[in-house]
Order: sequence, then C-alpha cells, then structure tokens
Amino acid sequence: MALEPNEINQLNVVSFQTNFMRLPNVNFFCQQVTIPSLSIGTATQPTPFSDIAVEGDKVVFEQLNLSFFVSEDLSNYLEIYNWILSLGFPDNPPQFNLQDDITTAADGNDTLKSDMNIVVQTNKSNPNFNVTFKDAFPVSLGSIGLDSAATTLEPIAVEATFAYTGSFSIDKIT
Repeated sequence: MALEPNEINQLNVVSFQTNFMRLPNVNFFCQQVTIPSLSIGTATQPTPFSDIAVEGDKVVFEQLNLSFFVSEDLSNYLEIYNWILSLGFPDNPPQFNLQDDITTAADGNDTLKSDMNIVVQTNKSNPNFNVTFKDAFPVSLGSIGLDSAATTLEPIAVEATFAYTGSFSIDKIT
C-alpha cells in the first residue's frame, strides 16, 4: 500500500497577493511577506527514570514581516511611518493630530489597528488560501539606504514588522 498525497503540486514562492487595508501603496510594491512561525512550549514531567516531555498549553506566534520596494514619492514608506508616529509619543502637535485623524473613521471603528490579509495562490495564480491577521499594527520600519557610489540602480527595499492580536487564521478559499 503506497502512501501518496492527494495533492502533488508544490507551493510557489511568488504565488501570493497582499491585501493590507491601511496600506494600499505597500500592497502594490510588496516584494516579500513571511507567514509567521508558531510554536508551543513543553512541560517536563519528572519520573524516577527519564523525564517526559509533555505538550504545553500556550502557542507563541512570531510577528508578521514584509519587505517592499520604496516608491519614488515615498508614499508607501510614509503610510507605515505616519502610522507608527500616530501610535507612539509624538514630539510636536502636528504628529499628535495624526492619531486623531486615524481614530476618527467614517464607520466609527478604531483604526489604530487594521486587519491584514495574504492570499496564497495556486500555481495557476488562482486564490487558494486567505491568511488573516486581526488588529495588526506596525512595530518597526526599516531604514532607507542611499548610496552615491552604487554601480547598479537596484530598487530600495525596506522591511517592516507588524504585531497582531492573538493568532492568525488560514482559511481555504472556495
């Protein structure tokens, strides 16, 4: 009896699309996104012989990391930059007003956080799975490196890290 999987196609590294509601300019320029790892701790049950590892009861989720090319007008970089400023302690009155602008949404919802989705596609670019991160918010934004001695004109990629509430869900798209 041979044990063969039902599906033999492999996931393609370029088969994804992002849908970050608060970051439309980042969506377009997103180059890389990492579905976070998760782990569960273990407890040790002592015995007179060898200790026994027992499954834990708390799952730990890594933060969401992505990389995007910076647009010439910095619009995508500024989306995250201004979001972080609105969450932190601003150093002047106009920065403090950003928080008021963000929290005053038309539908009355708190928009200091936002859902973020990644659509994983099949090898034929059809939507396959939706990975949803609830109440995400940025915790870091990488630096922009400029270099007058560069010999090639590679686009500038910046990394950003987001925290989110609880776990993330992976749902099959039908």
